[in-house]
Amino acid sequence: MKEEFENPSYAYITGRIDKMLVPTLLYFLAQKPSHGYELIQKINESGFSEVEADPATIYRNLRRMEEDSLVISQWETNQAGPARRSYQLSPEGHQALDFCVQLIANKVDKMQAFLKECQLEVKGP
Repeated sequence: MKEEFENPSYAYITGRIDKMLVPTLLYFLAQKPSHGYELIQKINESGFSEVEADPATIYRNLRRMEEDSLVISQWETNQAGPARRSYQLSPEGHQALDFCVQLIANKVDKMQAFLKECQLEVKGP
């Protein structure tokens, strides 16, 4: 995966892929723009992430993803109530989601190979 070295944000993603929070955020934002609270609800309901989606963690990751140009945000002021920030995936964010899918697929392949090997050892020849 050559892209891993071309985009510095990929190192951040790679280091956190096991927790699944960043890939899950990218996935939900690929479906439609969302605000932080909506993302928190979706993540907690999905079961994709291995960490609880508390607001501080979500917003910290969204800020980091925006700094890395993976998401774009803007304030929504047209609805009743206080303004809220809406996030959408950038073209770079779509590429990062593809990168996550590759990382996860590679990890699944390795885990399946490990499980198969362990099952053979336990059962014997």
